[in-house]
Formats: sequence, structure tokens, C-alpha cells
Amino acid sequence: MMDAKSTAPDGREEPSVATMEALLAEMRLIKRNGRAMAAFAMVLTGLLCVLAAGFAEDSAKWIFGALAFGIIVVMGIVGWVRGQHERKAMPTIAQLFGLAYQKSPKDFFQDIPNNFIPLGGRRSVDDLMSGKVADRSFHFAECKRETGGKNSRTLFKGVVLVVESKGGLPSFIVAAEKETKGFLFSKGRVQVDEIPLIYHSAAHDGQTYGLWSHSPEAKEMAGLRSFMERIIAVGPKILGQSTLYSVVSTGGHYYVSLRHSRDLFKIGGLLADDAQMRADMQTAAAEFSHPIDLIAEILRAEDAFLRNGMA
Repeated sequence: MMDAKSTAPDGREEPSVATMEALLAEMRLIKRNGRAMAAFAMVLTGLLCVLAAGFAEDSAKWIFGALAFGIIVVMGIVGWVRGQHERKAMPTIAQLFGLAYQKSPKDFFQDIPNNFIPLGGRRSVDDLMSGKVADRSFHFAECKRETGGKNSRTLFKGVVLVVESKGGLPSFIVAAEKETKGFLFSKGRVQVDEIPLIYHSAAHDGQTYGLWSHSPEAKEMAGLRSFMERIIAVGPKILGQSTLYSVVSTGGHYYVSLRHSRDLFKIGGLLADDAQMRADMQTAAAEFSHPIDLIAEILRAEDAFLRNGMA
């Protein structure tokens, strides 16, 4: 019998029943192994507590230490199961969109502009997707930047997209104006202090964005404002629950950051049943469409600019 496939409402090919069942079987095995390890850790913790109670002195301290050890081990197992589920499921989901997948890219931050998202003292990147649309290469990944240190704060969490351009647009940065403003002696999270402001415009959510550029010809390009306004006008239909943070054009590439507050590709876990794992994979697949739809809108805006706006 042939392996039946179906098509999702957004046009992508859904995985075959056999592919999904094979994937779920692997995820069940990971979950069973995780539960066995967690059960062993809890039994071991109980034995350590019994042994600790036998100490005449400082027994409470030893019991507390045993419990803390057990909690740390179990939490580590929970994280391991979730990570293994994502490593199994994400390549399959990426293939539905014709994308290559890499779990933890090492050099992602080397090529993105410094004033694009907050620098921070600690940075991480996860789930890199790469592919092509309209013969233009692109990639995107989940990124996080934090202050680092003992009381670390999150400066940015979201998705960063890199899209190859046709050229023709000047170098510029578009960002939410509130992210460019500092307080007292601190600078804004997106630093544009020495870059001329060319345009500013309000988005549908009331937030004001600005366009800054060193290029002398930027003010003379009639379509540049239209390009900016088209990008900041994209709403929930394209971005889902994410919000536009910044856009940079370098002439050869566009860099776009979308901010969100959740894990986009959260799949499975120690307590997840088959229905939950299926639902998680469907949600992750839906999240893939938002960056891809935004990339398509950027390329349409570029085409409009190159046709009408360079004068």
C-alpha cells in the first residue's frame, strides 16, 4: 500500500501517517526511558533520605541535601526528554517547508549587525532553519540575549531572520522608537545615536517606528517610506503572537528581528501523551509559517520599491 499524504490548509505537505507514527514511536521510547530514569532517581533520593535520617547530628541538613539532589536530577531528566523530543520532531517539521534544520548553530551571531538587537553579556541561539524562496536564500533561528551576571535580565527573546536581497535599497535600520531611547546615562537597546532619522511612522498597534540611514540618497528615494510602512503594517496574520522589533538593510541582506515571550517550538515532554505530542508538532508547524510569510512580504515590498520607489 502506498504511504498516504495530505495537504495542510496553508499548502504545505503534511507528513504521511507512517512517518508520523514512526516519529511518535521514537518519542514514546524517549519518554519511557525518561520516566524510568526519573523513577530510579526518586527511589535513590528516598534511600538517601532514609540513610540521612540515621545521622545523629545534622540529619535535617543531610535530608535536605538528598532532596535537593533528587529534584535537580529529576529536573535535568525533564529537560533531557524535552530536548530529545525536539531533536526528533523538528527536522521532520522543517522538511514539510523544504527547510534544512540545525539544532544549535555555533556562528549565527558572527554575521548579524551589532546594533540590530541588544548586545548583552550572554547570548544563545537555537533551532536554525534555512532554505530558499524566489531563488533568494534565507535562514532564521530563535535567539536570546541577556545582561548576564548574577541578576541576569532578558534584553531580547525572539526570532532573527536573515534574507538575501536583490540590492538597490540603501543601508538603513528600522526599529521601534522606544527601543532606541535610553534612560539617564544608559543608551537605548537599539543604538541609533549617530545615525540620521529619515522617517517615522505609527504601526497598527500604536507603536512608533523610525527609519535611520547614513545614506545621503535615502531621503530622495520616494519608495523607502512606503517600504518601511509596508513592513511595519504586517499584523497578527503574518507575525502570529510575535511583534516586529527591528529591520536592517545592508544592501546585500535584510535582517529582521521578531520579539516574543514564549518557546515557539516546545514539543512533547516527560508527561505528554500522544495527543499532546501531536498537538505540539502541529503548533510548531504553524509557527514556521509566520517567518516564511514575513520573508515573502519583505520580498514583495522590495520588488515594489525597485519598480516604483527608487526615483
